[in-house]
Amino acid sequence: MNQIAAVPMASNVQLNAAAQKMLAEVDFLPGESLQYSIQGDGFFIGANPLLKAIAAFQAFVVALTGGHLRVFVMVTNQRILLLKSTQAYCGFARVRSVNAIALASLAEAGWAKETQWCCIHSRAVHFESKTERTSLVIKKLGDNALREFVANLSAVMIANSQARTST
Repeated sequence: MNQIAAVPMASNVQLNAAAQKMLAEVDFLPGESLQYSIQGDGFFIGANPLLKAIAAFQAFVVALTGGHLRVFVMVTNQRILLLKSTQAYCGFARVRSVNAIALASLAEAGWAKETQWCCIHSRAVHFESKTERTSLVIKKLGDNALREFVANLSAVMIANSQARTST
């Protein structure tokens, strides 16, 4: 049975083909449903124009060799999933990883927008659990979507605090 069809999703969750393929690697828990999903950019580091040019060149070379680097953050009603897929040389080198973070261990979430040279923008999100911090550069989301992401994770943190379920 296809895992994607077996997982109920919130009505506002839109997944592209790459996200659906990565979601097939996840074993969902009973009663778990996908609430929110964003895709990070594995190549870009920030708004520095030189670093952005180097990252664009690297992304181009990797794509020419049949590769990719994709990072997804998917928030369910029970946990946060960090999914990463790396492929090089038409699949000769391939890595897929799934990292699950308990919602109860969520300690911090935020977003940032950086501008250099008045016109080169970079948006990033970060979240921190009790054991690790994850930061991602986001290319295809606007400020409102990033605010929604942080608002959703903030609601989780407040609910954890009020219910005294944080780890």
